[in-house]
Amino acid sequence: MNIIQAIFALALMGMVVAGGIQYVNPSAMAKSRVASQADSGFSVLEGAYRSRQASGAAVPAADGWQAALFPAFGTMPPAVSGLSWSYGVQAEGTWFCLSGPLSGGSAGGVGGDPVTGALASLATRRPEGLYEVTRTCGGAGGEPAGTIAATLWMQRTAR
Repeated sequence: MNIIQAIFALALMGMVVAGGIQYVNPSAMAKSRVASQADSGFSVLEGAYRSRQASGAAVPAADGWQAALFPAFGTMPPAVSGLSWSYGVQAEGTWFCLSGPLSGGSAGGVGGDPVTGALASLATRRPEGLYEVTRTCGGAGGEPAGTIAATLWMQRTAR
C-alpha cells in the first residue's frame, strides 16, 4: 500500500514541477479586478447623478460636482488602480471619467497594460456610443498611450 501512495505522490509532484503554477495568469486576475472596481465605480457615479436628476436638481457644475452629489446621493467611489475620478460638462454633454497615467506596458494588446484591457472590456457593459477609452477625458486624444481615460457619458448630444 505504501508503494502505491509513493507512486501517486511522485506523480503528483512531477505534475506540479513540470506544470508549475502557470494556470493562474496574474495579468488576467489584475485585469478582472480593475474592470470590476471601475464598473462598480461608474455605476455608483451614474446612480448618484440619476438620483440627483430625479430629485429635480439641475445638472451639477464641473467645479463642485462632488459636493453636489456626495453624500446626499451616494458615496464617492474609491480610486481604481492609481487612476482618479472626474466629471465634465461640455457642449457635447456631461460625463464621468476614470483617468491617469498608464503604469507600464503598451496600450493593451497581448501582454499590454492590464488597466487598458480592463477599461476597454467595460465597453460591452455600457450602451454603444456612451463609453469611450481614449487618452483624455471627454473622449478626446485618440488611443491610450502614456495616459488613459475611460469616459462614461451621462448625457450626450448626437454626433
